[in-house]
Parts: sequence; structure tokens; C-alpha cells
Amino acid sequence: MRFRALTAVSGLTALALLGVMPVAQAAEPSAPAANEVTTVGKLSPEEFQKMRAARADVNTQGVTDGATIQGRVVCYQAHVRNANVWTSLICTDQSSFTGSVGQGDPIDAVYFAVGTTGGMDFNVQLHWANDGRGAEVHVGPGGWVQMSNGNGNVLEAIHLRSTNESMKAGAHVKNFGWKTTDQWSYDQWIGSIDENRWMEAFWIHI
Repeated sequence: MRFRALTAVSGLTALALLGVMPVAQAAEPSAPAANEVTTVGKLSPEEFQKMRAARADVNTQGVTDGATIQGRVVCYQAHVRNANVWTSLICTDQSSFTGSVGQGDPIDAVYFAVGTTGGMDFNVQLHWANDGRGAEVHVGPGGWVQMSNGNGNVLEAIHLRSTNESMKAGAHVKNFGWKTTDQWSYDQWIGSIDENRWMEAFWIHI
């Protein structure tokens, strides 16, 4: 509820009795919980070639298609902290995952790229150890986003949301293994929250 500025002492007293401060004295909105470093952009010809190459031997019809990216597709990769490497680019129609399994090595940065065809509406939000949730980021067709944590914290969970495409997804988490419902959904979290388990790998299918 907002109030106009009051000049009368009786008006300020009334606000104080109600437990409400005038707008001029209201606190600024709190900053996002996660100290994220987020970079977004449009796919360059070179990046599009990498995306196409990652998907060259398989498509949604199971037919070789090295010439183009057909339909809605999201490609992604993870940075594995202790190995200090970016994994190979993986796309949503491949039976594989990004990250590492059996190494106890957390993910500390991720990259997502959305294909130019099909009009995929893709939104991603991350949950970081010690820092909590960052802001949801929209990545439109032909766009990409790279996300890391400015405090050096590792990834615990990923929120995937779309208004026009359902997804299946799963995550491999510390001292547990794979966590997935294996169900199609337009809005879901994968990984773990408030369990002190970092994410080591994940996969997405659409």
C-alpha cells in the first residue's frame, strides 16, 4: 500500500501507529540471493556451427541431418570445477549428459544455446550453494547464456521453464546419484536444494 507524502504531524503519527513508513523512507528492494555472473548474446556463425555439429548425427526423427537444426532444440554444456574443463556441447535430443559422474567434481558454470527454428521459449534459473537462487533468465531462439557464480560457489539445482515445450531432465548430485522424475513438464527443478549436495552432471530432453 502506498501513501502520499504527508506534511501534518498527525498524519505521520497515524502511519507510525499503523506500523507503516512513508514511501520516502521505505527500504530499497533486496538484491538477488545469488551473486551470479550472467552473460547473454546471439549465436555467431561459429557458435551455430558448433551447435549444428553437436547434433549432426541425430535428430528427432532419428535420421542423419548434418545440414540444419530442425525444430525446437536447446544445447548445453557444463564447466567441471576440479578438472577445470568445459564438457562437450550436448543437445536435447541426445541420450547423453553434460558434467562428470563418479569423480565427485562439481559444476560451477553452465552454458545454454537455443536453436533458431521452432520458436522455443526457454527460461533457466540456478540455485547456488551458499548463495541461493539467482534470477530467471530468458533465452530466445538463436540466443545463448553463460552463467557462473561470483563468489565461487558451485551449482546445486537448475530450474527449467517453457511456455510452449515440455521437457524431461535429470541431475547427478553429490553422494546420491541421479535424481529425476522422468516425467514431461513445462516447469521443473532438477538437482537438490537445502541438502548440501552439489550438482555433478545433468541432461535435458525435449
